[in-house]
This record gives sequence, structure tokens and C-alpha cells, in this order.
Amino acid sequence: MDYFVKNPVGLIIAFLNVSAFLLLIYTLLQTLEKQRRGKIFRMLDYLFAPLLSPLRRFLPVGRIDSAAIVLMVILQLIVFIIKRG
Repeated sequence: MDYFVKNPVGLIIAFLNVSAFLLLIYTLLQTLEKQRRGKIFRMLDYLFAPLLSPLRRFLPVGRIDSAAIVLMVILQLIVFIIKRG
């Protein structure tokens, strides 16, 4: 838990955690917002669309974007691996 204060690895972990949180917000906005014209959604779409498009080719897109959930899991697995190592 002291990663953020004691070494630069903490910045990487913090970045990955914030990215996962923003991806969760993006997924919720994508699910709830019908028009998808809000500034926050467009900004998050600009950030995450390049990362999600390869996953979307292989995963089905339903009401909830499964590619976003898979990406969140991948980000948290990377954090877990960094903390263990």
C-alpha cells in the first residue's frame, strides 16, 4: 500500500487504477446515456476507443460493453502483478 509514496512504481499503479475507474465511468455513461453527446463521454471515448476496438472485434457488444469489462480486468491484473513482483 505504500507504493505511491515510496517509489515510482506507485505512479504506474495509480495511473492504472485511475484508468480502470475512468473506464468504469465510460461504461456506465455508454450504457445509460442514449445520445452519447456529453463532453465527458466524448473525452472518454477519445481515450478508450483505440484500446477497446481490438477487443470489440472478438467480444460481443450487448447492452453493456463486454470489451470494457475485459479491459478493466486486464488493468487490475497488471496492478496485481506489479504489486506481487
